[in-house]
Amino acid sequence: MSFMFGERLGCEFHHTIGDMPKRQRKKRAVARVDDVTPSHGRRVLAIPEFLAGVIHELDTKERRKLMHISKHFFQAAGPIVWKSVPGIDLIMRLIKGTKVKVDWINASHKYQLMTITLASKPNLRRYNIYAPWVRQLEIYGGYYQELVNPSPLLNLLGARPPLPNLRRLTASTTAPVDENNLINFLTMFVNPSLTEIRTIIPQKGLPEIWSSRIPSSSVPDFLTRIKKTCPEIQVLEFYPETTYASEWSERYIPNDQSRNILSSFSSLRSFSSTTYIFEPAVFRLIGELPHLESLGIRGSTTELAILNRQFNLSIPETWFPVLKDLRLYDIDPEDIQALWKYPTIVQKLVSALILTDDTTRRNPCDISFKRWNWVGPFLVDLPSLSPHLKDVTFCMGNSNNKIEIPRHHWGRFRPERWQDLTRAFYYYQRYLELGYEL
Repeated sequence: MSFMFGERLGCEFHHTIGDMPKRQRKKRAVARVDDVTPSHGRRVLAIPEFLAGVIHELDTKERRKLMHISKHFFQAAGPIVWKSVPGIDLIMRLIKGTKVKVDWINASHKYQLMTITLASKPNLRRYNIYAPWVRQLEIYGGYYQELVNPSPLLNLLGARPPLPNLRRLTASTTAPVDENNLINFLTMFVNPSLTEIRTIIPQKGLPEIWSSRIPSSSVPDFLTRIKKTCPEIQVLEFYPETTYASEWSERYIPNDQSRNILSSFSSLRSFSSTTYIFEPAVFRLIGELPHLESLGIRGSTTELAILNRQFNLSIPETWFPVLKDLRLYDIDPEDIQALWKYPTIVQKLVSALILTDDTTRRNPCDISFKRWNWVGPFLVDLPSLSPHLKDVTFCMGNSNNKIEIPRHHWGRFRPERWQDLTRAFYYYQRYLELGYEL
């Protein structure tokens, strides 16, 4: 095991007694509490309430050290230490014979590639002890991870999921992850205990807008697998591969199979995906999900409005019955304003996040609108349109340098002060850079 293994779990890594070489094991055997503690002391160590009290007072590093004191502490602290794992390499290192190689890739975007090669005849003795403890797994852990020769492991597991008690599965990294790499990992770890599956796209540092996305052709099978395997799914976040072209014919739109599956996720409390959500058929089924509390929609700086062009769209009062949180990333300003024309959607909101880039002209033929200061009137009306908002974040700027405009600065964009949004935002940035009080 490498030092990096323990370090990423928040502590120095120590082998358990059972994993030490025999010579080293013999030396340290005298230090084991189980061997030197009188019988009444061992009985005390076996009391669950006592163990829980001791473990509760310790930090992660101390808990991990505690695992080596006795088998009772090992069994009590292990599930806590291994509850959340930041990287599949940490799981695979439990398998004897696993080899891990880390390389720096100096492409247009510098990142670390971690290649994990499994043994042809994997020994799962340690893996079978630790795997049931894992409740949360972040796949990449900040790296680009590749798994080589997984078949022997999967064959040994048979129908068993690799992490049988996994509840939360996420994938987030600034490395340019290939869409097939991502879907293979997600498919590998999907199991019945999951309640949360998320592909989280970082707001900064991602080199290409198509990174960390699921191939469009794989979406139906991916959703089908979730439907069949994860009956308790509550949080779902995924972004289909897309060209982000402004041409309508090139947009990703889910087929009938995918729409039917999405409509069946009646337990969903949070859903995040791309602007296909605004398509009438999809918008309807999302609005009818009975427990949906949080909705996230991600676009790009080249996409044209969708929702605002649906002039006859009718939203019944029964849609979005419990929606409290709305997150919009690089959505066309027309669609942002269109959403706030529907009280059914925005009146009950408690939290809102809006990240917009209005410095890029989405439609070269519509120059006047793109320079018109829509932000000022929108922010003026926002408190009355969403009267229950307690937490609101509004950011503007380009994709790599968005600036939050706090509530007490909204007045800087009032339309009577600025009619040209580009100029208003430029001077707002300059005032901040120069340290002027606003």
